[in-house]
Amino acid sequence: MPGLGQRLKDLLRRSFDVSGRDAHLQSMQLLRENLSPAQHDQLELLNYFEVIGGDSGKRYRIHLRRQMNVEVLNKREDRARTLCFMPRGYLPTGDMMLAQKLALGLYETEAVQIANLFDHPPHGFRR
Repeated sequence: MPGLGQRLKDLLRRSFDVSGRDAHLQSMQLLRENLSPAQHDQLELLNYFEVIGGDSGKRYRIHLRRQMNVEVLNKREDRARTLCFMPRGYLPTGDMMLAQKLALGLYETEAVQIANLFDHPPHGFRR
């Protein structure tokens, strides 16, 4: 049985075997199949889902978009930072989001270390 690393590589490679539209639809289906019921509901209603970091227990929000789509939430559930990280190469959006979900859940420290970080001002702060 292949290990997690090999399964992730296979997941990321499969998008090159189908057309663009089919790849997008398949990637979104695979993402939905790998979400909890609560995450699935969030994605359907809010176009994002939340993930708990596997190392720190921090909460992250992964938005349905291609760039700068991962937010670190503070204790008040406000966005504290935006993270920008993704697998190399072009992947359909669902595959990219699933890779981000798995990375934050399984390899949070490493994912955050390679991410570009963007801080946000405190809630209510005006420039």
